[in-house]
Amino acid sequence: MKLLITLITLLGILLPATVVTAGEAQQISEERMSQVLSAYLAEESERLPQVELRFAKLHLPKPFEVPAGEIEFQVIPAKPGVIGSRRLTLLTRVDGQVASNQSIRVDIEALAEIIIAAANLRRGEVLDQDDLVLQRQDISTVKQPLFSAAEILGKRLKRSVRLGQPVQRKQIDFPPLVARGERVTIKVSSGGLNLTASGEAQQDGRKDDTIRVMNSNSRKVILGRVVAPGLVTVEL
Repeated sequence: MKLLITLITLLGILLPATVVTAGEAQQISEERMSQVLSAYLAEESERLPQVELRFAKLHLPKPFEVPAGEIEFQVIPAKPGVIGSRRLTLLTRVDGQVASNQSIRVDIEALAEIIIAAANLRRGEVLDQDDLVLQRQDISTVKQPLFSAAEILGKRLKRSVRLGQPVQRKQIDFPPLVARGERVTIKVSSGGLNLTASGEAQQDGRKDDTIRVMNSNSRKVILGRVVAPGLVTVEL
């Protein structure tokens, strides 16, 4: 079952089936809905080991009934990765067919220790250990939190950060992992097939940037994602 859950993490989660005797209706109680949603949140927390997810508020609908048959539940967050979602969709399937679609209002806290400015930091400043401190807080509204100071020490700020505010990845001037004109390895993935080719970067690229790369053999320019120094991936 865990494998099935993992395969559909981007869309939601399926919970174990319940078999109902023919001719009976099954009532889905508030307690059962709470169990399903709590199991979903626990699964998402395992996927994000640095973050503790928990419900601050959970506005459950009234109990409802579904026909007899084999029951499966699927939870779909309003936002991919669930953090920042204000609604969850609870789908109840009976024998593979959707029998109920409930939209549930939620407040989800995402607690984690993240990097906070220990002073007012100016644009262009090079960061040192005294500028940064770890603090546990709700990161549900922080778009690009940083969990370790090590990766940004010695880096320059692209914009100012006030005392007590989270330092976010987008505020840091990371040097490019790939430079324009550099020879790179192009890794192409299609289904379960992986191929590699040599290429030349047509522009600078930081981690996760999409850049133009020219295949050295075909001379064709393609788009790829920078994943490491000298490595660009392409998914077909």
